[in-house]
Amino acid sequence: MRRFLLSVLILLPLTALAQSQDESIMFFRSMDKATVKDIGKEQAGRAESILYYKTMDKATVKDADKFLKKYPESIYAPLVRQMKDSLLLVKFQEENLSHISREEALRIAGGAAVDAIGWKKDKKEQVLALDKDFSLRVLSLDGTLLETRSIPVYTMGSGAPARKLVMNMEVILPLDELRYYVHFGYTNSASEYVEALYLPPQDIVFQAIYYGRALPLQDGDAYRIEGESPEMMVGLDGSSEIGWLASRFKADPRLLPVSEADLLTDASIRWWFQKNAAAASQSVKLSFGVLDTDSSLVRAYRNAKKVSGKNNDVAVIDIRGYTVIVAGSKSSGKYRLVWCERKCANKKTDPYIYNYYFENDGTTLELIYYKGNTTFKRKISFANQVVRHLK
Repeated sequence: MRRFLLSVLILLPLTALAQSQDESIMFFRSMDKATVKDIGKEQAGRAESILYYKTMDKATVKDADKFLKKYPESIYAPLVRQMKDSLLLVKFQEENLSHISREEALRIAGGAAVDAIGWKKDKKEQVLALDKDFSLRVLSLDGTLLETRSIPVYTMGSGAPARKLVMNMEVILPLDELRYYVHFGYTNSASEYVEALYLPPQDIVFQAIYYGRALPLQDGDAYRIEGESPEMMVGLDGSSEIGWLASRFKADPRLLPVSEADLLTDASIRWWFQKNAAAASQSVKLSFGVLDTDSSLVRAYRNAKKVSGKNNDVAVIDIRGYTVIVAGSKSSGKYRLVWCERKCANKKTDPYIYNYYFENDGTTLELIYYKGNTTFKRKISFANQVVRHLK
């Protein structure tokens, strides 16, 4: 019952939560009349009922504890615990929830801040200002710098990402306990989204990331990603900070899971690059990977335009951010991944396959590339699985 009460209160805006103690007491008094009527006074002893009414009338934590100590298994105990939790929450809010508006916090923080909020430390008002470089300034109300902190970089890429705040900071009670966190979200790039819970008293940051392939934005979305999250894979429930963040990813319609068919395709492409790391610049023997027939790559191949050789039908396909060559065996019916390269992003500067065909022997595939105003060729022999680079 206590968990239910806190979860209901936590989902409300913090301004609505900051109700007076009298309002909370009236809520439980009004609830009590209907509940007692349903329960029936005959189910409880007279002394227990009298103490219960007195406890609800006085509505203090001390009186609630007195009742629960004397009648821990009482049919009234859940209501008394709810009242106690409500009183503790109201007291906690009064002592710990800042009354500084975002507008006032931003004014105090100055132009360097991308966001700012009020925060109470030891019942004293402060301002937390998040700057463009994701350093965090702790300020007094007159703007005096008290501390400088930083939000650690969390990325699946290399180097320092260009982080951009896309969800403003807010003070929330995310878990089933009386502890405030600062919650916010940012992107590292179009293909990486991070949410964070920050605990200012201990200067601890909990972060979860969702990464993958950037999708076209819809309806003013700040991000839209097809991918995965390592935090969602570990099976944490919502009772921990990381588990709570991961649960938000599951409910976010802008974060889409990768289909099983695409996962098979991605795995095949990764395998090819690992086995053929030098192929882009050197004439080497290639490893052709056999494709799973359930992969999206095989599905795309079946629908693609093909050129026919002696033993294979071949198609060039753009998929999952790559340009790949798939060969279907005329004899075995198997599909093999022959060649992979990054999909051309700019035809004025990047190389791309302009044309491809089998030579007269039907076993050598010739690829003609354009790069700006220049051309070059690659030849892939199916007889010995060797790639050659030609001018």
